[in-house]
Amino acid sequence: MKICLTGGTGFLGSRLSHLFKQNNMEVVNITRADFNKEAKVIAQKMEGAHTVINLAGAPILNRWTESYKKTIRDSRVETTKKLVEAILVVEKKPKIVMSASAVGIYDAVYEHDEFSDRLGNDFLASVCKEWEAALAPLRQTNIKLTVVRLGIVLDNKQGALGKMILPFKLGLGTIVGDGTQPFPCIHIEDALSSIWYILNNPKSNGIYNLVIPETISNRFFSKTLGKKLHRPVILRAYSFIIKMILGEGADALLKGQKVRPRRLLELGYPFQFATIDDILQDLVIKKS
Repeated sequence: MKICLTGGTGFLGSRLSHLFKQNNMEVVNITRADFNKEAKVIAQKMEGAHTVINLAGAPILNRWTESYKKTIRDSRVETTKKLVEAILVVEKKPKIVMSASAVGIYDAVYEHDEFSDRLGNDFLASVCKEWEAALAPLRQTNIKLTVVRLGIVLDNKQGALGKMILPFKLGLGTIVGDGTQPFPCIHIEDALSSIWYILNNPKSNGIYNLVIPETISNRFFSKTLGKKLHRPVILRAYSFIIKMILGEGADALLKGQKVRPRRLLELGYPFQFATIDDILQDLVIKKS
């Protein structure tokens, strides 16, 4: 089986690519260089692909200058538009298209499942809305289309948690802002396994929130991580300091969404790590 992947060299994409190759699948990466070419060039790479997975997107945690905000948006929205354009001209179209989005599409007030229409109106939410809207032409085809709204993917080597472990071990762990903001997250293994599960389940379709069923705050996450490492967490990264460093990009740390994976649970996905205690016990205690 041939799988085409955008964002295949990123944190999640590289792990997903490895998973597919372990299962004897051919993985074809659609690169940034490809997106600088005409859609028909991308279409040629996709010919014969059973599945296309779209994970492309520049990192969010950065200082948001107007130039970088454009990079965040274009690396998701414009890339997806061109990918869709290429899919529409492929002679033998893929059976499945899965595209990433983020739980940042929801507002920071209410609790959300996949049926929530209380979407945010800040920059990240607007990017997510455009990102998902770019897939609209595929709904006129016979392709099975799924969207995975990702929470914070936790791994002990890479990503957010990978960068936190050493400071926390040194007793320099911090609560971000006032710590009350929700921290929607998922273990890397559950992120990979749930994607695999959705792709291979004939009943899957539409939107899925990739987060654990437990709703936690940044404070609870930080305190739990400190407890696992037997270190106190008494420091605080005050909001005004984060805003001085990241500007508007501080929103990615200071805001959060209460999100539940209702449709993933209804589909029957069996979480391996359903709570933050389960996640940190595995990543910080067993695997460190």
